[in-house]
Amino acid sequence: MVVYGTPGAVVLYDFISTSYTAPARALHGEQSDLYMVQSNNFLAMQPGVGGFGIVNAGQITTTSGFCSITASPTNAVVVDGTGGWVFTDGSFAFAAISPWQATGANTVTYVAGFFVAEQPKTQKFWVSNFNDPTTWNALAFAQLASDSGNIVAVDNLLGNLILFAEQGTESWQNVGGSPEPFAPILSASNEFGLAAIASRQHLDQTLVYLAQTRTGKVQVVQLIGLSPKVISDTDLENIINGFNKVDIFTNISAGISDAVALTYQIDTHKFYQITFPSALPLPRSFLWNASTGIWTEVQSGTQGGRHIGNLSTYWRSVSIISDYQKNILYTMSDTAYTDNGLPIVREVITRHTLSNFNRFRVDSLYLDMDTGVGTQTGQGVNPQVMLQYSKDNGRTWSAERWSSLGQVGQYLNRVLWRRFGSTRDATFRIRMTDPVKFVITEGALKLSERAQ
Repeated sequence: MVVYGTPGAVVLYDFISTSYTAPARALHGEQSDLYMVQSNNFLAMQPGVGGFGIVNAGQITTTSGFCSITASPTNAVVVDGTGGWVFTDGSFAFAAISPWQATGANTVTYVAGFFVAEQPKTQKFWVSNFNDPTTWNALAFAQLASDSGNIVAVDNLLGNLILFAEQGTESWQNVGGSPEPFAPILSASNEFGLAAIASRQHLDQTLVYLAQTRTGKVQVVQLIGLSPKVISDTDLENIINGFNKVDIFTNISAGISDAVALTYQIDTHKFYQITFPSALPLPRSFLWNASTGIWTEVQSGTQGGRHIGNLSTYWRSVSIISDYQKNILYTMSDTAYTDNGLPIVREVITRHTLSNFNRFRVDSLYLDMDTGVGTQTGQGVNPQVMLQYSKDNGRTWSAERWSSLGQVGQYLNRVLWRRFGSTRDATFRIRMTDPVKFVITEGALKLSERAQ
């Protein structure tokens, strides 16, 4: 297996010179416009010389928390948990929807020509008039068909309406009814409820989200067509279920309900990244490579914690990612070796090395890597690969031992360590923080048997 370092975040646009410096609460790309909610401002942005042409279309009620934006070719709708607003492309008009039937809606979606929003703490969802988000018929509503819990969020997938509930997910399709046009596909219902509203992300004609089963277990699920597939592995599930602390009397779940996800693509590799901001003792982020099915942990900087990415959208053939602390938009690049200047920790922990439960001596460890990739100046001129080893099943680790990756042009440099002593079990941790290319193509150990 070849190991590549994760991509780095490259600044696409920094709003520091504008009055919109608080982090994005919602992002949505649609044809010519990129829509954003920043504080209580609804921004419509188009490419311009040196950045974006930014239009502040109007204000919503709240100033914090996630929002939801969806759009048709002519209108965009935003909800924030209190009200709903419509932005009309072309005229740049922005107005509250009145009367607003979906009181308290946290999500909104556009499917089969209709805008749909849920009414939280009920089983009900509301549907707009056809291609008209300014009017919502008081009779255009329906309720969950098979789930006994409350509706949590709405979405769309391949022309179907997806209804997320507390204990399951339902798929509905447009059957041409009036005033409510959707009907349930009962055979497509499943028992994976939505654990975090902001964890929903579209990825290559599928929908990925953080799910919770009826037994309370938290897993990451990919909705393929109308069929759910668990994509989290046992290691990840062990970690994230440790975040899930539920008070059985209030039914309030801490540690996972505010999880937020993003997606992006590098070459043929599609990625889903989920962050748990309330995880203790530090927030944590995990990245899933849809091409390989492998999960890894990601962070920005060397102090531990989460990745700087928060929200994402796909716009004008580019995956755009927002910063969780300030209003900066990024693209991800496999030729960027920092996250906007923050070091990226590259770390690999090997399998356990055994020899029929006998003691053996580890004479040397060799890594075949892309060498001679040092920077011209600053950190990384002489990049170092750090190695630690454990002889007690990974419970404790040795001090770091460094080996040079080679300065610029030193392509024949060998990444090698010697003399690890004897043990019955050996595990190795390889780590690099220098801002240079990180690729491992092969590794080898030289072992010598020792008599008992």
